[in-house]
Amino acid sequence: MVSLRKKHGLRGEGGSGGGQRYVARAELVLARPDHQQLAAPGLDPDPLQMMAAACAQVDSGRGEEAELVLDLVPVSGWRVARWRRRLIRRAQTRGPSAYGKQLGGSGGGGWWSVVSAGLSGGSSGAGASRRSLPRKTDLAEGVGKFLPAADMQVFAVQVLIRVSAAHPARAQARLHQVMSVMDAWSGENWLRPVGPRLAGWRPYSSVWWRRRSFDRRFASGEFAPARRQWVTGQEIAALLKPPSVHCAAPNVLRTGGVVPPAPADLPQWTGQAGMVPLGLVTGTAGKRYLAAVPQKNVLFAASFGKSGFGKSELALLQLLTLAYGGLGGWFLDPHGAAVQRALPYLTHPAVADRVVLIDLSAKGPSARIAAWNPLSMEGRDASQIQDVVGAVVGGLASAQGWGDRAPRARSILSHAVQILAYLALRMCEAGRPDLQPTVFSIPRLLTDEDWREEVLRHVPPRMARFWRTTFLKYEGGAVPVVTQTLEQLETSDSLRAFLGQPRSSYDVRRAMDESKVVLLRCSGTGGGDQIITSLLLFDLFLAGLSREGVPPEDLETMFAYADELTAIDGASRGYVAAILEQLRKYEVRLTGMTQMVMRLSEETRQALMQNQSLLSATAADSDEASFVAKRFPGIAPATIEQLSRYEYVMSTMLNGRRTTPFRVRGVAVHQVLADYCRPDLLPELFATIDTTMGRRTIGEILRRLDGGEGEPGLDDELLSHLPAGCGSRPGPAPARAHDTTTRSEVS
Repeated sequence: MVSLRKKHGLRGEGGSGGGQRYVARAELVLARPDHQQLAAPGLDPDPLQMMAAACAQVDSGRGEEAELVLDLVPVSGWRVARWRRRLIRRAQTRGPSAYGKQLGGSGGGGWWSVVSAGLSGGSSGAGASRRSLPRKTDLAEGVGKFLPAADMQVFAVQVLIRVSAAHPARAQARLHQVMSVMDAWSGENWLRPVGPRLAGWRPYSSVWWRRRSFDRRFASGEFAPARRQWVTGQEIAALLKPPSVHCAAPNVLRTGGVVPPAPADLPQWTGQAGMVPLGLVTGTAGKRYLAAVPQKNVLFAASFGKSGFGKSELALLQLLTLAYGGLGGWFLDPHGAAVQRALPYLTHPAVADRVVLIDLSAKGPSARIAAWNPLSMEGRDASQIQDVVGAVVGGLASAQGWGDRAPRARSILSHAVQILAYLALRMCEAGRPDLQPTVFSIPRLLTDEDWREEVLRHVPPRMARFWRTTFLKYEGGAVPVVTQTLEQLETSDSLRAFLGQPRSSYDVRRAMDESKVVLLRCSGTGGGDQIITSLLLFDLFLAGLSREGVPPEDLETMFAYADELTAIDGASRGYVAAILEQLRKYEVRLTGMTQMVMRLSEETRQALMQNQSLLSATAADSDEASFVAKRFPGIAPATIEQLSRYEYVMSTMLNGRRTTPFRVRGVAVHQVLADYCRPDLLPELFATIDTTMGRRTIGEILRRLDGGEGEPGLDDELLSHLPAGCGSRPGPAPARAHDTTTRSEVS
């Protein structure tokens, strides 16, 4: 005999509530003959809501329990047919008199005519008995729910309820509360408890002559109900399902919605190179394993969901494993927490000499920092001045969102960068790359007329023409539009030190080609963060484009990760979308992470969803979940809303096709790479970075930049070492059209 057992309830946790436990028991049976049907409750509201409410009153911390057990045994079709025939014969025997029709003939005579007919041997005549055939409705009601049906499933049922508590009155109260759950099934028939019910004494199955049998059946699953009772699948279907979405009780363990298992061909990751780890999945055969997707299938990726639910952790795991596999990585962290967590895992000799750390959160004169001079012409020639102009102007303009709204500001900035790039080239040609101007030379060129005039003596006349004619005709308000951007950078010592050194130690193109692991940590505060973020992202974009013409087989792959993409997108002014649309063919693969996809710019959001080959989502609010669910066929928004921490729904390209969505359980970095975590080797890692990046202290850099105590600043020393060349003689200086500051072109 095959049986099915379904349990509803709450089991105790043991806990600190020792002492005696009082148990209340009840077995429920059908109150009327079993061919009369129980009510089939609907699903909205969920009938299990009352069971959840009853369990909410159970103090599991003190060891209390409440369980409702439903044991089912399938009944074979021939037994159901045999029982149906018995019910039909019973209905025929009862006849139509039960419905007010006369048993005798159509003539009168009453009971005497019946007796006479019997004494005469049942001879026919006017007063002879003529029995009517039973009506079809009589037979249907006599058979009840066992009418023939193609899909009818019949089960023998045993319903047991057991409650334990620290006080007998409490146990009895919880027992009646659980028994009331079955009121939802009361209709033509209903369930009632067996056992004595005399006045106020209602022990039900706890009486001594029923208790032993009850406990044995409850513990072992033995099927021996107090009476034979059959139910159909339709009647008890609502008891066989888990609580649905219509059960709003807070004490119900949610499954998180229906998500298909992982694809059967999704590879298992055991540490092999060339794979992008995803997390723990459950396959079609029920096997649970750490899954990954081949790196060739991941071109761009998008990760959405709430803060603290594991997006950055997954990105760090991927970055670190790819780095140990020999690939390059670029991680932009606006807040710095992720970079700080990654560093102890990069102390291994296999990757330590490839780490590039740009820590813009460094504070204090003794803190060390790398260098990046966007104006540097080291290793370049005169034909590349225009590339430097485009990079610097494009980065600063995108950070301020100028677009086409500030033509004069863009023109002024372009000519300023052109002049300074030319000076940088002259310094390199003279063997003094340590005297190249920086972006902080731009405000001085625009505001210090004496210094500007001295610079113009060393540049070709074609470059000086703009400054001697057009620039002087601009109104005074055009200059602050340009300088206000750089003035924000000057409020941070770390940014001044990073951008104020003549020679660059950070070169993202070289990092791409040499498979470096670049960690960019911003300070997390201040308006300068948005500007430097924009410059770094624009620099990544230009470095990727500079690979044009390189044979694809010679390109090293770099996986770039941009955390808090919403903030970065606001600063990048469209370059995230440009990376997504153009850099795939140059082996730069971007993963964007954000809490609020709807706050991304329209062009970035469209580019991200159009080009992503790996989509990951964790818990989000209703609007975000609705947007993401449209990209997951068959997944309801409520499923995404209810995801637990470190749980994701993912879909990826695999072997040239898009997989169905599947559930992933995230794994922490320390669970996978515990053997590589060596915080004790961090001093050695920082020493290696100091050597490979040429990091200097912030105090030393700023003293060199600003001068003081009889020492000239960088800009003044630059002028004193400019080589003689084709300079420009000063011409007549026309007066400015407006010498006072007016409203900025860009609000």
